[in-house]
Amino acid sequence: MEAIEIQTSGTHCGSCTMLIEMTVDELEGVESVNADHATGLARVTFDPDRIAPEAIASAIEEAGYGAEILRRAN
Repeated sequence: MEAIEIQTSGTHCGSCTMLIEMTVDELEGVESVNADHATGLARVTFDPDRIAPEAIASAIEEAGYGAEILRRAN
């Protein structure tokens, strides 16, 4: 498993954060996601053999939010 941090934009409340978490959590290969609307950060743990970080960011964007991969997290 690997972890990444994604900077999201366009989140205004807890409901926005919940939508991001639900969207990412449904992706095959994602083990966990924790998003914080106050900071705009989403930490995602995933299986790199099953999904690419870019696909995770793309799913967030398709949900209507901005997403920029910041770094791999430990």
